[in-house]
Amino acid sequence: MNAEFQRNVWIELTPRRLILMVVLLGLAFAASAIAGGTEYDVASTARLLFYVIVAVWGSRNAALAVVGEIRDRTWDMQLLSSITPGAMTWGKLFGSTIYNWFGGAICLAVLEVERATHAGLAAALVDLAYFIAVGLIAQAAAFLASLVAVRRRQSHSRLDIFVYQAIGVGAGVAVYTVWEFVKASGDAVTWWSTAIDRRGFLLASLAIFTAWTLLGCYREMRLELKMKNGILVWLLWLVFIGIYVAGFDAWLSTDKTVAGWDAGSLRLALAGVTFTALTYLMVFLEPKDRVHFRWLGSQISSGRIGAFLGGLQAWMMSYVAALLCTGVLLYWLHQSRPDLVAQLALIAAASGFLTRDVLIFVFMRSLPGRRRGDFAALGILFALYVLAPAIVNGLGLQNLLMVFYPYPTSPVWIAPVVAWAEGVAMAVLAFGQIALSRKPAIA
Repeated sequence: MNAEFQRNVWIELTPRRLILMVVLLGLAFAASAIAGGTEYDVASTARLLFYVIVAVWGSRNAALAVVGEIRDRTWDMQLLSSITPGAMTWGKLFGSTIYNWFGGAICLAVLEVERATHAGLAAALVDLAYFIAVGLIAQAAAFLASLVAVRRRQSHSRLDIFVYQAIGVGAGVAVYTVWEFVKASGDAVTWWSTAIDRRGFLLASLAIFTAWTLLGCYREMRLELKMKNGILVWLLWLVFIGIYVAGFDAWLSTDKTVAGWDAGSLRLALAGVTFTALTYLMVFLEPKDRVHFRWLGSQISSGRIGAFLGGLQAWMMSYVAALLCTGVLLYWLHQSRPDLVAQLALIAAASGFLTRDVLIFVFMRSLPGRRRGDFAALGILFALYVLAPAIVNGLGLQNLLMVFYPYPTSPVWIAPVVAWAEGVAMAVLAFGQIALSRKPAIA
């Protein structure tokens, strides 16, 4: 048996904890059966408890799997062991959440009996796959977020752990939302203009996304164990998620904001939004090391393009993918719908603001001293997108909103010019600060 997994099983599955879980769940089910009535029956209680125990609580335990070791100063000793990245990943992820899965298994037993009784064995098996997948994705996403942040070597406060847990819960909520939406859409899912059986599409999607999340955990654990990863897997992920999300263009066909767009434009827009979201997520989570940035610059200046490409971080590749997708979308719309000048300008402005926002993260992390640059950058973005626009709007100066986010202007070219001017200004500040930090202080 995996030594790390076995150690966690000994710690988590003590007889007292097992008895406590069984008794509490039994009391909850009994209360639902006796006093719950029709609104809160045993099955609905089991479903709610599964989400709480496995997705919410399990995400926190997964986020603490490595971070807790670091806080207790025991992680360095484990790094010196001979355990492989795969064994460490599975042992930490599934070992730290084994108690949650014990409680979740009890809830699933109640759910599956109820589902098989009323809807048949096939429906029960589909629901079983869904619940296992939503739990795995939530826990693995939290674990992955914590591993990405561990490489920043910062003190992991309760706020940090809450953020990692929130990412895991958010992944679970996303799975739940898509599942319920597709279930309500009928027996078939329209994907890339093709009607696909809903049940098969959902199960295949859950299996694929679970595998991708677990692969991400394994790759981050390799980095933590001082092994090197290539960029191929992340590039393949970008290609996959872009193609996957772009296939749902039929769902946007009734949206008034994209009225008149053809299928190709809608697909490019969906892929671009996905890459943009990945850019924001990864630029927040990944380390932004000044030394690494200077190394990348030295590789370019020395003509070692292969080494430079191999050193790119995930947020950099996501940002480039977002820009490429936006550029193709602008060209596509300009050729097919040249009358949509205002929308073209707003799309171009959005790319400029994405550049500005990404470089705000880079700039804040490049400042000297022990600063919480990522959370400071989040505060700046909150001020730029919420606080400052609210003040400007309250003063009746709506024309100034173009300074903060994409906003229609007259003439239309002003919006992208302002956005990209801010992006260039932040590039000068960020790269200037990185270059300045290289110079030794004058005594």
